[in-house]
Amino acid sequence: MPDNDHLIDTQDALQSLCKHLSSCQWLAIDTEFMREKTYYPQLCLVQVASENTLACIDALSLDDLSAFFSLLHNQSILKIFHAATQDIEILLQYSGHLPAPVFDTQIAAALLGQGDQIGYAALVDKLLGIELDKSQTRTNWTQRPLSSAQLEYAANDVRFLRQLFIKQEKTLKKLQRLDWQREECAKLEDPEKYKLSPQALLKRVKGQHRLPQAIRAVIQELAIWREDIAQQKDLPRKWILSDQAILDLAQSDANSLKEIQNIPSLSRKQVKSYQEDLLRQLEIGHRLPESRWPEIQYKEKLPPEQAIRVREIQEQLRKIATENNINASLLASRREIEQWVQTGEKMPFLTGWRHALAGNQILNRH
Repeated sequence: MPDNDHLIDTQDALQSLCKHLSSCQWLAIDTEFMREKTYYPQLCLVQVASENTLACIDALSLDDLSAFFSLLHNQSILKIFHAATQDIEILLQYSGHLPAPVFDTQIAAALLGQGDQIGYAALVDKLLGIELDKSQTRTNWTQRPLSSAQLEYAANDVRFLRQLFIKQEKTLKKLQRLDWQREECAKLEDPEKYKLSPQALLKRVKGQHRLPQAIRAVIQELAIWREDIAQQKDLPRKWILSDQAILDLAQSDANSLKEIQNIPSLSRKQVKSYQEDLLRQLEIGHRLPESRWPEIQYKEKLPPEQAIRVREIQEQLRKIATENNINASLLASRREIEQWVQTGEKMPFLTGWRHALAGNQILNRH
């Protein structure tokens, strides 16, 4: 199959493509999806490229994507993504399995000093000197037929992704950092990463981190309820209840329907639909024993001796990072350093490649 923007929209064409790709050592993959009005993303298009083949798989026109999913789960084929989490999340949702093994070009860029959390277009420009067309960034991927401009935009997401991979892999080998890349990308293959724990749901509520533990316990119960309803109705979580409404509810003393109705951040429709549920969640949250409250947020202001120690570690990590042409934040965030200084808990910079590069030096001095 030649390297062209071939639209795959029949089962026969998909079978033929997947048979052709099954002998490849690696595949560059991207997805286009819509989720503005739903909780679950709707997979619209899957772009895939090998060294000499490029195709766009029309997920909306095909009833069975299992032939492609078998490629994703083939351990002998390396799957290449850029900023892989969202793509992997939707592929997990549709296939029931995580793609593996994975190579993320955004992670590789961080490990090679090419940019921390750098976007795909910026990395293509930086490494390949190519400026990508951004006109289809907010396009409607559910419309059919897809325009030539949409297909060109979609194809470019894997056309240059494979080139990024080839350049980065070569450099990683040269700098003996391929093991670093494997260690970081292995985290993308962990099912736990894609499970929303109560603590993760709590952290999604903006503004909760500064509130007392008891209030955050109520917020967590409301966030768990919101997630459950959003999944049941397949609606965005903010359509069920906004973050502000959750904060206002948790900080109120509402224990009656009338008091719920007086909270301004709740719409009449929300009150009518959910008032009894909200009262129940408030009661559950307020009655939680202290042993089940969310973990304590670490103090922003440390004692002087700990603050000095944190600054010294930060400076040491910055020096190590500069010597190795990477961002210091890749070794450890300030929050992680503070947490280690306060609790002695094992932090990322004391494990794996980070420990070999910086951890030993930190421990020897601190």
